[in-house]
Amino acid sequence: MPINYLKKIQLGEFNEDGYKISPSKELEAVIEGFYVFSRDPKNNTHLIFNDGFPVLVFLQSCEDTVAVTGANGVFEIKAAWASAGSIKNVYVKYNNNTDQVFIVRFYPGAFYQLFGLNAQYFRYNPVTPFKYIAKNNNFSIEEFFEHNSIKEKIAFVGTYVQNSFTEITTPEILNKTLNYIHKIKGNSTVLNVINDAGVNYKRLERTFVKNIGLLPKEYIQLQRFIHAYLELTGSEDVDLMRIAISNGYYDSNHFLKDFKAYTGKTPLQYLKFQLQSNLYQTSSPQACVNGSSPA
Repeated sequence: MPINYLKKIQLGEFNEDGYKISPSKELEAVIEGFYVFSRDPKNNTHLIFNDGFPVLVFLQSCEDTVAVTGANGVFEIKAAWASAGSIKNVYVKYNNNTDQVFIVRFYPGAFYQLFGLNAQYFRYNPVTPFKYIAKNNNFSIEEFFEHNSIKEKIAFVGTYVQNSFTEITTPEILNKTLNYIHKIKGNSTVLNVINDAGVNYKRLERTFVKNIGLLPKEYIQLQRFIHAYLELTGSEDVDLMRIAISNGYYDSNHFLKDFKAYTGKTPLQYLKFQLQSNLYQTSSPQACVNGSSPA
């Protein structure tokens, strides 16, 4: 998802412009949360990042679009997109209509079971138009956008999930390992993770690849990076060595290498890019059939 929204989720910084709605008990094994964010009208281009939790991102209307820039060039996505896996150097640019997004954030593994996807689905296309997945799984994007309020949209998604399957099967070893990695914020080595899980690497690797589509090392890297990113963008005094070491990197060069892989920029170039992006000003949104509005 756009990393500016992920940052708010990680920090729990919610208000009337960005808030979380917890799923019902029937959905809590599948969906981590529903999120509504108002887009900053001064910033229309954002880095996309995934912290291991697959997401569906719905734009404000079925006619709204975004331009996605990645390794394969620029392409347009209409209405909604799905993203997961390890996303590197991918940016999204909103059109002038969208000023609110609705995000469904899934638990690792549950998303793939829900939509009948191989966990490797996003390895080479980590940001994908949702229509490609929806059409093969009887999810009507058109019907989704016929609902006006956030409450109605959540009910639509909830009904779809409940009608699609009744049980999520997640290996206990995976849950234990993910909880450990999240608790230490990726500040660990694969060896330490293996020791905590009490399982050999090959078994853990097979479990991760089958259920998440990532190697344990890749998943750890995602957690480590997002927390280093939070510290970097939240610091008035940018000390790369301090940030690197406090988040489990060997040194500042190790952090720089990871940062450039995920963002395409050095930390200082990225911070400058953020300041420049804030100069953009949007116009008011337009809806298609039924424009959405907050609940």
